[in-house]
Amino acid sequence: MTVNFQDNEVLAGWEDILGRDKYRLMISEVSNSYPDKRSISVSYRDVDAYNTDLAMFFLENPDRCLRKGQEAVRNAMPPGWDRKDEVNLRITDLPKDAKVDIRHIRAKHLGKLIAVEGLVRKATTVRPRMTYALFRCSRCGAEIWEKQNGMILREPMICTNPDGSCNKQATRFILEDKESVYIDTQKLEIQESPEGLRGGAQPERMTGFVEDDVAGVITAGNRVTLNGIIRSAEKQDRDKSTVFDIFMDVLSVEFEQHEYDEIQITEEDEEEILGMSRDPKLYDNIVASISPTIYGLDEVKGAIALQLFGGCHKEMDDGTTLRGDMHVLLVGDPGVAKSQLLRYMSALAPRGIYASGKSASAAGLTAAAVKDDFGDGRWTLEAGALVLADKGLACIDELDKMTGQDRSSLHEAMESQKISVAKAGITATLQCRCSMLAAANPKFGRFDMDMPIAGQIELPPALMSRFDLIFVLTDKPNAKTDNEVTTHILNVHRRGEVRQLSEESVVAGVDLDGIRNDTTRIRPVYATDIMRKYVAYSKRMVPVMSDEAMALIKDSYLSTRAMGSGENDSVPITPRQLEAFVRLSEASARMRLSPVVEKSDAQRAVYLVEYYLGKILAPNGGQWDIDRVSSNYAKKDRDKLKMVLGILEGEPDGLSEEELISKALSEGLSESETRKNLTSLEQTGVIYSPKNGHYKKA
Repeated sequence: MTVNFQDNEVLAGWEDILGRDKYRLMISEVSNSYPDKRSISVSYRDVDAYNTDLAMFFLENPDRCLRKGQEAVRNAMPPGWDRKDEVNLRITDLPKDAKVDIRHIRAKHLGKLIAVEGLVRKATTVRPRMTYALFRCSRCGAEIWEKQNGMILREPMICTNPDGSCNKQATRFILEDKESVYIDTQKLEIQESPEGLRGGAQPERMTGFVEDDVAGVITAGNRVTLNGIIRSAEKQDRDKSTVFDIFMDVLSVEFEQHEYDEIQITEEDEEEILGMSRDPKLYDNIVASISPTIYGLDEVKGAIALQLFGGCHKEMDDGTTLRGDMHVLLVGDPGVAKSQLLRYMSALAPRGIYASGKSASAAGLTAAAVKDDFGDGRWTLEAGALVLADKGLACIDELDKMTGQDRSSLHEAMESQKISVAKAGITATLQCRCSMLAAANPKFGRFDMDMPIAGQIELPPALMSRFDLIFVLTDKPNAKTDNEVTTHILNVHRRGEVRQLSEESVVAGVDLDGIRNDTTRIRPVYATDIMRKYVAYSKRMVPVMSDEAMALIKDSYLSTRAMGSGENDSVPITPRQLEAFVRLSEASARMRLSPVVEKSDAQRAVYLVEYYLGKILAPNGGQWDIDRVSSNYAKKDRDKLKMVLGILEGEPDGLSEEELISKALSEGLSESETRKNLTSLEQTGVIYSPKNGHYKKA
């Protein structure tokens, strides 16, 4: 039960707290630099340390306590201070039991001081709000000051002229808006953090108003803790309603200091995390904990595990930033569990967002322009999925189903990790420092390993080249693999059936305990909860590359580049893959909670990059050619195009199709390849057909 305090006791408490050195210093700063500095932030911990009962009373009666606090501040000001000058008293560092989820705010919280955590979905521009309105009586010219509390202007009821000439008579008042007193105000819309939601729950939203020197410091996409008083507001309906809206009168704003601050790591958790990091089988155990119901795909799961930990974000001397986040693309035949992997990762990541390209628009992924609610219909920005996934993982399924215009918004988001918005008269830049895990299907239904990847996916080569790792998942019949996959899927279903039954259940003819024991591999090695905490803890590490790791990456990259020199004249690997080596090796060191990127980390990175490049650049062995990924034409395809073009260049009058095919056959080009190249050249406008069946160089 909260102890009741008298006003003089509250005032005495404030005077004692504000008498401490740090607050005396703040008060002298305010008095010297007013109005540039006009707020004093008091930590709730200091109030609690002074008197726990008084601190609890603050939470229950914030308005009364803050009035007395401001009186104490005015009393503490130097003698020459104008008592009409308002100083804001802001409470910060509210305790855990004062933090309330938006969805759990109830009538009992009205008028109480609470803290709410979440993502800023919308932030309007800063507007002036009238706090004291000066009215002039139209009959006698008397000045009347009226305090304004809500959003609706309040006029005086009667003229208060001391001579009494206007009293008791209806009169008209003229607002002197230039001489009235204003305060800056900004309206926010905050929504629950997506990582706290499970089971497809819709994130709840709440409106808040920040005022004076706190207004204008928040933008859409920020993760913040708002400390303030919950108030009710009558709905603006034509009929009076007994159901009220709620909003927060924000006292102070705390920005997230560390990544994944919302994940609480206790001392016991820290001991368990450090114990996990020393396990020599850590990497294998983490891979085994990623979607264990999906059979195999160890390299893909390993890459996704490293993506979860991520490389280090770097800021150079000239202000250039180098991203540490990795982007992974899964391409493959239908039914190879791409979507299941994405959904699992969006739930496992400490901060994950899932979106389907088929139903997502550019505005839904980046930022939408919406009309704000201040009444003048101005436009404001609402953060999209990539902005909400800032410092987390964005899982985008069916990336190839997005329209070309929507996909173009991803280019900047993936490389520079910013989103430039220019719509509805708003020009802004939002942060989206997230890793992207995307999935796409081949446009011809199934994957043909003999054709370049770029030509088989409805994605522009420029976007494809921004992915650090691209995995092709094919579904080819194979007796041994099919048997193992079938057994695994059936075991998954059997374990699922048994898990629905209680431990004591008995089913005649079925060994339930035997099924439980035989299918333990389907259970993740590490629980999702501790995995999320482990990833959040690992973000504190900034590993530095050792000489051995640097030498290994350098040798691997240069030896691969050398494959393209001489007669081959192809580009087997580009500096983008070199950066992928670095990010993967940093992520591997982070996974071990190591301050040093060791040779083993570099080996793991080199293996993964060479594994994926080997699969897509030379699926049947032979020469690597990065153009199979970043262009519609591989090196050998361009050579064939040049051959057909060379035949036509020597014929100013052109050639018929039969003559062309005959000459191409003599140079080693098949009839089908010649026809395909003729179509490509004609589509690009390099050659044209003046009459049917006849071709000339343009």
